Amino acid sequence: MRRMLAAAVLVMGAACSHDKKPPTPPPIAQDTTPMNLDSVQSAIPAAAPDTFTPPKPQVAQKPIPPAPPELIEVVEREQSFSQFCYQEFGQKVDPRLQGGVAMVVTVGSGGVSDARVRADTWTSKAGKSVNECLDEKAARAWKPTSGAVKPGKYIVQLSFRPA
Repeated sequence: MRRMLAAAVLVMGAACSHDKKPPTPPPIAQDTTPMNLDSVQSAIPAAAPDTFTPPKPQVAQKPIPPAPPELIEVVEREQSFSQFCYQEFGQKVDPRLQGGVAMVVTVGSGGVSDARVRADTWTSKAGKSVNECLDEKAARAWKPTSGAVKPGKYIVQLSFRPA
């Protein structure tokens, strides 16, 4: 029995030999002698010159005026193209689509040179396709007679709802 007990102790000792922790390394010696740091030389380069420039003040833009009656007349006369955009690109996707747009129309000496949707109030995402159609076609569709509308930028408001 003593042999079995001695064999068990020997097996246990051999099996647990890997559980021993490695010895901890000796601590690193530190110099804690007080020192005057005023005499220490550094290798830090000189500071770069200040490159900050303050932002330029924003110039207040004049508000864009509403369209004059002469331009509104042209827009109303050519409303078939805006109805086309609304029906083909908006209502075919969402039959209950309704809303409106505010377009900035640029009039030059030769007539309407640009027209872009700046704001909208659509009831669904289908209105974004209507905006793209209006942006693409408005400048070509609205043709005031030469000199009827003073050159400048104007706001044209359009509203749409199902019939």
